[in-house]
Formats: sequence, structure tokens, C-alpha cells
Amino acid sequence: MNENRPKSGKEVFLPENLCQIGIVVKNIDETIQYYQGVFGFGPFEIRHVDYPTATYYGKKAGYRGKRAFFNLGPIQIELIELKDGKTIHESFLKEKGEGLHHLGFLVKNLKEGKRNAEKAGLTVTQGVTRPDGTGFAYVDSDKIGGVIFELIQRAEKKTA
Repeated sequence: MNENRPKSGKEVFLPENLCQIGIVVKNIDETIQYYQGVFGFGPFEIRHVDYPTATYYGKKAGYRGKRAFFNLGPIQIELIELKDGKTIHESFLKEKGEGLHHLGFLVKNLKEGKRNAEKAGLTVTQGVTRPDGTGFAYVDSDKIGGVIFELIQRAEKKTA
């Protein structure tokens, strides 16, 4: 942890917990082909996502999509393609086109992270919370600076 970092008393996440960069694309397959051919990025893990309980501005909206993940050094890059449903990704694509969508930060407790975001004056725009408490939440941090932040709680790794 950076001890020299100024503290506001209402941090939503720790800057050193940056773990992901999300990029909205129109077509994941074309983007992968380009990224592999031109930059040598990969390997890619492709997932089809279906979040029927996802929220959109606090209301259940649900959506389906396709994701591709690869690591760029210690940072996970997430390519995001929407198939159907109401999402902030759809809004982003219509308004801005393809491009950098969010920076994701690990949090130990998603529920607490969302509370801290709201205390800081941010609104949770979209999210999924699984029964085990893991999941993600996007906050409306793009009003100044143009970047959305995502809070991510992953399952704890089991040690043998």
C-alpha cells in the first residue's frame, strides 16, 4: 500500500488494487484477430455471459454478452461485446463507439464497496451480486475524466 497517498476518509477502492481494463467492442472475434495479428496479444479466454439478475440503475434488467480476457503484464484486459439486454456497455457504444470503458479494482467486500461509492456521491449504474457475495458493480465515475470504475469482488482462492 502507498503510505504517501493522500487519504480522503471515503476511499471507494485502493488504487493499488487495479486489476482490469475493460474495452467495449462491436465484435470480439474481429478484435481478437486484430490484437493477435498486430500486437501478439493472447492467449484469450472467451466466455459467454448471461446475467439474468443484473441490475441497471438499480432495477433488474438482465443481459447476455460475450467476453474475452487476456493478461497484459499483471493487468487483465476484458473485451466486452453485448448480445442483448440493457447495459451501460450498450449506452457507451452508442454514445462513444468502441474503446476504453472502465478500470476495474478488486475490493474485499462488494457490498461495502458499493456503500462507500454511494457515500462518495457515486451511483451504482450496473452490477451483479452472486449468492456467495462475489460479483461486480460499475459506478458513475465518468462525469469528470471520462472513465467508469468497476468494483470487483472475486472468490477467494482455496489453499490446499
